[in-house]
Amino acid sequence: MNGLSIDWQAWRRYFAARSARPLPAIRDSQDYAGVPASVARSLAIFQLGESGGGTIVAQARHSRIASAGEDYAEAVRLFVNEEHRHAEILAICVRYLGGTLIRRNWTARLFVRARRLVGLRLKVLVLLAAEVVGLCYYHLLATRLPEGRLKSLLGQLVNDERSHLYFHCSFLRAETAAPWRRAVFIAAWRTTMLAAALAVMLDHRAALRDLGLSPTTLARRWITYSRLAERLVTGTECTAPVLSPRCAPYRARG
Repeated sequence: MNGLSIDWQAWRRYFAARSARPLPAIRDSQDYAGVPASVARSLAIFQLGESGGGTIVAQARHSRIASAGEDYAEAVRLFVNEEHRHAEILAICVRYLGGTLIRRNWTARLFVRARRLVGLRLKVLVLLAAEVVGLCYYHLLATRLPEGRLKSLLGQLVNDERSHLYFHCSFLRAETAAPWRRAVFIAAWRTTMLAAALAVMLDHRAALRDLGLSPTTLARRWITYSRLAERLVTGTECTAPVLSPRCAPYRARG
């Protein structure tokens, strides 16, 4: 056995089934005056980051990587569409808070350039890092917000990002069957996550401070999901609970 074959049709169906979800209503009667203005700015940065990703679709379609294929490329397209839905939801959140959307930001440009400079495998690794960033941040932010529409929307994003994490880990696990590939992944992953953590703590420091979220709190959540992703890719944990509790999407590839 030299690797794993992923049932990308299952992922394709999974994303397709969620693609018809309507966007939430724009109106919200709740008063968010007590939420710091820095939170709107922070969410606007994430909104910008969720707006891209189109180049990976073309790259997945033309890839000669054995783990990929037509179903994987279509699953990637549906995933990107879901990310664009997130951008629209975050835009609604920013408007709820009285904030303004932005067109450029240095951390968003950093992630975009990192994705454009590398091949499909490393591009997926960078996307996985972005999923961990969003998953951690949206979750922690939701814990500091009052019960209501905004908190509910962030909860939806957390659930989606969790499935995205498993999706990208599925691809990377199939591509890291050899011990040397796993070693390369671990080194690249830990370096990427360290850089991403420093970028988030710097770029979102005002919102983190205003919400009473210490660097220690963020780091603890960060490490939890970063280590989960590493285990999912390196094969010490099942990567398919989103689709099947028995890891059905995996078949031996001889």
